[in-house]
Amino acid sequence: MATSLFKMPFDVDRLKVQRIYASKELEHCTAETMSCDKIRKIYGDLKFLELHEDRPCTYTSLVTSLDGRIAFTDAPQGPLIAKLNKYDPAGADTDWFILNMLRAVSDGVMLGAGTMNAEADYTCHVFDQDMEDMRIEAGKNPVPWNIITSLDATDIPFDHVLFNTPEVPVMISTSKQGVELVKDKIKNNYFVVTASSMEDVTDEMIAGMKDNGDKVLVIGTGDKTPDSKVALYILKRFGIDRLLVETPSYMHYLVSQKMMDELFFNYSCIYVGGQALTIGKFGKEFGSKDHPHTRMLSIHSHSDHFFYFRHKLLYD
Repeated sequence: MATSLFKMPFDVDRLKVQRIYASKELEHCTAETMSCDKIRKIYGDLKFLELHEDRPCTYTSLVTSLDGRIAFTDAPQGPLIAKLNKYDPAGADTDWFILNMLRAVSDGVMLGAGTMNAEADYTCHVFDQDMEDMRIEAGKNPVPWNIITSLDATDIPFDHVLFNTPEVPVMISTSKQGVELVKDKIKNNYFVVTASSMEDVTDEMIAGMKDNGDKVLVIGTGDKTPDSKVALYILKRFGIDRLLVETPSYMHYLVSQKMMDELFFNYSCIYVGGQALTIGKFGKEFGSKDHPHTRMLSIHSHSDHFFYFRHKLLYD
């Protein structure tokens, strides 16, 4: 059944992109991926290379300036890097469509507490009715799991709209220390699981999560900081095969742990420079002797002013 959540129109003719490069590796995709006419007409084929046994397939979607900035210093809202491209405003809307497309094919979407604090009405649902219908026809929940990640839960706004929108299924992934704070602060019905290692994740634990899927599911791993390897294993066992990571800081962390698979980096042809925010600015940078590489999987173009890159990460 379709949700009552806010939707918006995505005009196919206005947003359609042209694929100008495709890696031969895409010919060997083995993971079945949902699709619909709107995705095929605007973006084309979207298939993933493979799934994993011990964690979800992970990917992110970000828009950057030509010099890699993800926000202006004087106006830090992330979407403005796209929206203020005055030569291609429709290209900015295509950036938004691609994010919705990736939400639509995902089982879960990871968001940060910082985003919740900055945007009081933020929910990771699918803003297009055709793509929501695609999920329903595939037997999926109309809305992917919204998974809040936080080190210790001290930054989670428990009065946020996310906790007051029954049509959006919510999880929290935090440390065991954070679990105690969640218990004290949360106003919703909740169900807690904790694990120190992958061996602690039992069939009974996963069954308990599924039986309590109408509550906020709280995952505690690690003592004072989450253990992402264990947390992602729990998500995989729960049924999260594909995970869209919408928080740049956690995306950067997963790259450092060699657990990020793909980057959908959309490229708005504007220049920012200076000290404006970059991806991973608040994390540890890679060094000259130890850094990941990528293989370009595809390049799409909306105009001479907006491009859409898809990278596969390569780790030594």
